[in-house]
Amino acid sequence: MLETLLETLSLDLAAAPPALHPVIAEASVARSAAMLADQLWPAGRPDEIGEVERFFWADAARVLGERRDLESFVLLTSLARTVGPAGRLPLQRAHLSRLRTEAEVPEWVTRIAGFRLTSAIVSEDISGDGLSVVLDYDDDHHPHTVVVFIDNNIGAIVKDVFVGPPVDRVLEAYQRGGRVTIRSVRPPTAAGIILQALGETNDYDDPPVSEDFEFFSALLVNRLTQLPERPIRPPVRPLLSPRQRDQLVDDFLGSPYGAGLSGDAADIVRLWIDHAVDHTVGGPLRVSAVLVELFLAHWLPRKVLADSTYFEAVPVVVKAWLGFAGDRTQLALDAIDEAVDAVDVWTPALEAAAMVDPVGSKPGERVFLDDTTNDLEDAYRALSGLGSPPQPDLHGLDKSQAATLSVLAPHAWLMAGETLGNAYAPDAFDIAERLVREAPDLLAKARLSTWPRAIVWLLAHRHRLVGPGEPLTPYALAADLSSSPATLRKTAKLLTDTLVLPR
Repeated sequence: MLETLLETLSLDLAAAPPALHPVIAEASVARSAAMLADQLWPAGRPDEIGEVERFFWADAARVLGERRDLESFVLLTSLARTVGPAGRLPLQRAHLSRLRTEAEVPEWVTRIAGFRLTSAIVSEDISGDGLSVVLDYDDDHHPHTVVVFIDNNIGAIVKDVFVGPPVDRVLEAYQRGGRVTIRSVRPPTAAGIILQALGETNDYDDPPVSEDFEFFSALLVNRLTQLPERPIRPPVRPLLSPRQRDQLVDDFLGSPYGAGLSGDAADIVRLWIDHAVDHTVGGPLRVSAVLVELFLAHWLPRKVLADSTYFEAVPVVVKAWLGFAGDRTQLALDAIDEAVDAVDVWTPALEAAAMVDPVGSKPGERVFLDDTTNDLEDAYRALSGLGSPPQPDLHGLDKSQAATLSVLAPHAWLMAGETLGNAYAPDAFDIAERLVREAPDLLAKARLSTWPRAIVWLLAHRHRLVGPGEPLTPYALAADLSSSPATLRKTAKLLTDTLVLPR
């Protein structure tokens, strides 16, 4: 294991500029020590864990203390300054013993884990998508920052950790970029914000974090837990009661922004509020292009089953709500415009999700999916026994095309499987993918919700499932697809003419 630690440390140092070697050595060893803890003493009573940990590091201190090469001394120095209290003492003794006899010690080695936190700032995006906590470390040779990005759109988890330039350069970059608010905080306050967000990250089985997070997170935890002052826990986020949410809906409908909207406006706005409050951080009045994407392209299609009549009202209502919320919070107009524009970008994904309710609700009515599922396809699988749909390849597509394909192909797959049989689902998926990739302009010639139906119609005729003596008649198939034979026939012809598909 020590040879593995040595090799890992050498590779990490070789990939970094010399000025960063003290920080990289600290991060590399902190990460390795955390991984060892997970492997060697992950469970058991505290006294048993401590005994195993003490034994391991005492043995490591003995081995490293007997060696005389520089690489092992660098590892021993890093371990002595980063390992927790249970194993630190024998490592520190071995380090002092070798330091007395070491011929030449590079100056940078003496600075490993010797940085002092002097100040901290918090930079928050005006749209509330996330915040960066910047920890300023003072050092005569290499002043640096550790920057921690917390993503409010994914439950306020720590998504990225990296070493940045000195704090004055970080501030200059934020001020040049604009659209952020910056405030100074005490180090214990910054530590509390970060540790709470790390707790949220740890609640994920597979959190969507960066590679830098994987490398620097152990260094971050070590530095924060060794502060002379206890971290200050952030205030508990206030909850929004159902009555308060309903009051927000009433305020919106009573404002000029709510005038002239469809009868579904109250329901749609309440869904927006529930999503913003229960699934993101920042409150219901947050105006964000990213929040629009999450709501239209991901959450709403997975939350409700609805036909195109209901989904047609959503973009208009969301745009009106964004204007209302931006006015309430006095947000800059360009930020509001950016979020409103995002509605148009992600509307195709919502339209493609419009399907006939399988339990027979009225036109324009929406039906909630089971709250225990996070996936629209999961709900349908219970009906069809189809299994999991393939994931479309989005490589090379722009954002709008990718959004369209991500819902159009799985829905074509689903509709073909349920209507014609499981064997026809893969062909439907492939045709949908070809449509978006090879003929994106064709999409405008029919409603997006019509394309999955037309693909099923085409497959049924290609495989001769429709006609005299066959299982389906044109009118029965059209009824199953909730469309007219003429519309389906016309749209299917567009497919065969443009994509050169078999008739």
